[in-house]
Amino acid sequence: MDALLRSAVAAAAECPLESVPPAEPRRVASAGGAQYSTALPLRLAGSLGVSASGVAETAAALLRGVARVDGARVQRGGFVALDVASEARAAMVHTAAADGAAFLGDYLGYLRGLGRLDVTEPDRAAPADERASAAPLPPPSPLHGAATAEEARRLAREDARRRMRALAGHPGAEADGACIAVQPGDVSWREPCIDSGGGDTPAGRLLAVIGEAGARVAFCRAAAERPRAGEETGPGLPAVPTAEHPGAWALGTRANPAFVLRYAHAHAVSSLRWAGEAQAAAATAAAPALAPVPLEEPAAAALAGALYDGPLVLHAARRRSEPHMLVRYLEGVAAAYHEWRGSGGLAVEAAVESAGGGSAPALGRMRLCAAAAGVLHAGLSLLGVPAPTRL
Repeated sequence: MDALLRSAVAAAAECPLESVPPAEPRRVASAGGAQYSTALPLRLAGSLGVSASGVAETAAALLRGVARVDGARVQRGGFVALDVASEARAAMVHTAAADGAAFLGDYLGYLRGLGRLDVTEPDRAAPADERASAAPLPPPSPLHGAATAEEARRLAREDARRRMRALAGHPGAEADGACIAVQPGDVSWREPCIDSGGGDTPAGRLLAVIGEAGARVAFCRAAAERPRAGEETGPGLPAVPTAEHPGAWALGTRANPAFVLRYAHAHAVSSLRWAGEAQAAAATAAAPALAPVPLEEPAAAALAGALYDGPLVLHAARRRSEPHMLVRYLEGVAAAYHEWRGSGGLAVEAAVESAGGGSAPALGRMRLCAAAAGVLHAGLSLLGVPAPTRL
């Protein structure tokens, strides 16, 4: 989509394509997940001495009738809005389902190809032909070795930044060596720090109460690098929790964002497992490579739209060095997933039965489920948080 918009705007402005910056198309939330817009004509107008609205009108005309584009128009005097066909959005879902980490990171590779990605770690800047052999993400720091909660917080946030930079350097980097669509093994909910009772330091005692996974999400959720005393990132969610005052971070409920994120992944992977077992028992063929993904229902369109936002959010979080942007994005994906399954979009029992019989719509719904699982797994991995695979 970015390349398509750049090409149309370059032709409309009659300027070399290589001089056009990334379009960074943004999803229009009110349009049901099918409309995206860019301010590219407005960004170019001043430097080229052309009319932004004129460039936008011409670009929109060029985009109309292009394959997988249902419509294009000008908005607010210089924005180009694009209506994306359902098959294009379904293709995006298939890409995310196949490899969540590659889906999140490939936009960074695209930007590097344009010479528009600043790589702060030269040793991580692998050329495109080396992506297939990219190394796993750097291991997270042991938080239990920190003396204070503040030091553990600093380590967790730096881990997230390093891992986002590493994915930017190697868009094909493996998320801790794990495949997304089909997990090679179970990932447990168990927390070693809770099981062992933590340690004698304030950081160790905190980890014994909320676990390392909860601590990493808690530490990365705040926008402020140095939160004020008593600052919260949500109701009952201290920005710097302590063993004495962990807040909702110690709960296994919807009040705890770390629990919500990990539960959404566990639910999605479990649903895929159940459907796969039913399909195997029925001895049916695997899902076709491009099984249609039903995106007509608002909840399904909203989930697909939330998934679409991921690469742009990761790019912004990496560029600004703000891991809280990734945390809030993942929370949005988890919320959209729960809304979708709660609305009957997943309908586990029906999906399992239909998957056993090879129903194309059911297989498409499971592909959307796999996409959510893949993106959640990849995002949690960037935070250094294990993603459980069973409920």
